[in-house]
Amino acid sequence: MDPLGDLLARMRIRNARFTRLDASAPWGFASAGEPAIQFVLVVRGSAILTSASRPEPMALCGGDVFIMVNDEPYRLYDHQSSLTIDCIEVEKLRVGNRIEVGGGGPVTTFISGYFELDAREATPLLEALPGLMCLKHDQGRSLAFHSVLELLAVETQAPALGSEAVVNRLFELLFVHAVRAYAAQPGAPAKGWLAAIADRQLARAVEAMHDEPASDWTVEALARVAGMSRSAFAMRFRSVVGQTPLEYLTQWRMYTATSLVQQRDMPLAEVSRSVGYESVAAFNRVFKRVTGSTPGAFRKATTQGRTRETPGASA
Repeated sequence: MDPLGDLLARMRIRNARFTRLDASAPWGFASAGEPAIQFVLVVRGSAILTSASRPEPMALCGGDVFIMVNDEPYRLYDHQSSLTIDCIEVEKLRVGNRIEVGGGGPVTTFISGYFELDAREATPLLEALPGLMCLKHDQGRSLAFHSVLELLAVETQAPALGSEAVVNRLFELLFVHAVRAYAAQPGAPAKGWLAAIADRQLARAVEAMHDEPASDWTVEALARVAGMSRSAFAMRFRSVVGQTPLEYLTQWRMYTATSLVQQRDMPLAEVSRSVGYESVAAFNRVFKRVTGSTPGAFRKATTQGRTRETPGASA
């Protein structure tokens, strides 16, 4: 599996919720930021977006999508002179999954969604993405992307039996397609492992590390996989990814290990070997350095967390 597919397959969306919002001109909203991933689709009409990291006004129209992957504040409005109200006040107008707000003029319709991802599962991907992704309707998106957006519009306009579950699945698909669309944009991303997998030669090395984290990889061996000299590979990898090849390998091994450690029936010695460490003591040292916790303490903490989240579970 390619590295992006590998990460996306590990992630699960939780606590998803959606809103269909009809804003009649004049209107304006201000968000202090959400502690979750938020996406907003402009179904019809137009809007202007500004955010803390992109203060220059960005025009949006029907079919455009923006996704906030951190808690960055932003403003969304129809005209710079329109009064802006806090999203908390807008939320008070909710009736079911719909909100109507504004001054009675031309209507702009949005579908807004929020969802959470497990911080450990999502870390490599979220670190590679910008705080704000804006995907314009005319940027050659795939038919599949458009199909997901159209299904979301239908499900939120006329909810039917099982709509909430359907929308949650569509959120997951939308996020996958959004990340793919972002990664395929010319010149983006410029840095990080997403940039590396867009590089034909570096991608081979990254895929090899993801496929076989337990292998005794050296810079020379990875350079051969990439079809490059050792020095050229090491220099290009660090320039693109921001880490040396072996630093990246260690990070990926520990990311993989955090998932394996949570499997209570898997001995820690087996986890250690699965990510390339014959010595459990060496594995423990690296795991603690990267995560701040020993594997045993990490397993205990995550197990207790799952027990508390299970209704009716005994202590």
